[in-house]
Amino acid sequence: MNKFLKLLAFIMALVIAVSCFASCGDTATDEDDTSDSTTSDSTDTTGDDSETETLAAGLYIDGESIDTENLVMLTITGDGIDEPIEVMFDEYRYMYMYLLSYYGLTDDSYWENNESLFETFMTIVDYYVEDQQWGAILAQMYDIELDDDDYAEIEEIMQEEVDSFDSEDEFNYALEASGITYDLLERVITQSVLCEKVYQVLYGDQGAILLGTEDEIKEDLQNDYVRVYHVLITNDHFADDEEYADATDEELQAAALAYAEEILAAIQASDDIEAAVYEYAQDADDSGMVDNEAGYMFTYGDMVEDFENASFALEVGELSGIVESVYGYHIIYRLEQDEYIEENWDDLLSDYISIEFNNYVDEVLENCTMTYNEYHDILTYGCIQ
Repeated sequence: MNKFLKLLAFIMALVIAVSCFASCGDTATDEDDTSDSTTSDSTDTTGDDSETETLAAGLYIDGESIDTENLVMLTITGDGIDEPIEVMFDEYRYMYMYLLSYYGLTDDSYWENNESLFETFMTIVDYYVEDQQWGAILAQMYDIELDDDDYAEIEEIMQEEVDSFDSEDEFNYALEASGITYDLLERVITQSVLCEKVYQVLYGDQGAILLGTEDEIKEDLQNDYVRVYHVLITNDHFADDEEYADATDEELQAAALAYAEEILAAIQASDDIEAAVYEYAQDADDSGMVDNEAGYMFTYGDMVEDFENASFALEVGELSGIVESVYGYHIIYRLEQDEYIEENWDDLLSDYISIEFNNYVDEVLENCTMTYNEYHDILTYGCIQ
């Protein structure tokens, strides 16, 4: 479930950011002057020996510090959302910092040379911030609330974080040093527990309110999914061959097409077309068949359009001609799936639920209205510290 993976990656980064300061907690808490992580000495850009303070964690517009204590960065509204969902600045800031670190973009000199890319980076930040809110959105839409057991779990998780340090003072220092507040950590943990509950109610198992019966799911797998073997010869298949060292892209593509046609002719001449496709697929470029020996089973929207359309157009046991896509040239053979579904039910159910869940969440998010505050569109690198 990639929605959970994104959320868990963010939470783990948050927890690790706190925990990584454990080893320095004793030293720092013993020295009053080092407990404030928001300032440090640095040489100014004038080249003399004067010292200046680095900016404290926060938001700076035109060099002026903005009060962010109750600053709402993003408001989410939409059908079924009775109370607008608000994302506070501290959560937005942490996602911003997390992604800067994740992509290795923390060097100021990078942004001095690539200022035009900052807007693209902020689009990624916005996507991740918005994507993290699916639990709160669906909880309102389906009247799902945390109960006493859930809050007890949140308290237990928070206590485990405190207990991972030698003292509460060390824990508090680690929070401060990592630019994270107790409240933010608790809110993110709460968000995680809520997401898990929402998922279990909606899709967690047979009987979940958005999941059909076993018979309905099997019918969907039979009607709206397809299973195929496929051989792929990429456009740059011969790019590393010495013979094509000076070839243009057009010449490489023509060579790849000619090779794909040779393979298709060999398969068509075989006494066992299915076995021949499988054999060639094992050696094909990026076909994925080495890791998917039973072939690909997928539904609408999972694959590039040309490949998808050709696959669904085939009858079981039918071989395609050359199918061109942006990736290169495909040869596709459609496999039966009725017996395959019965024999692989548990794995297919897990994959099916994941696909249905993620597609539904994406649809819900797409239909929400995301409204950012007045500072959002004027942010430049350095505004968020």
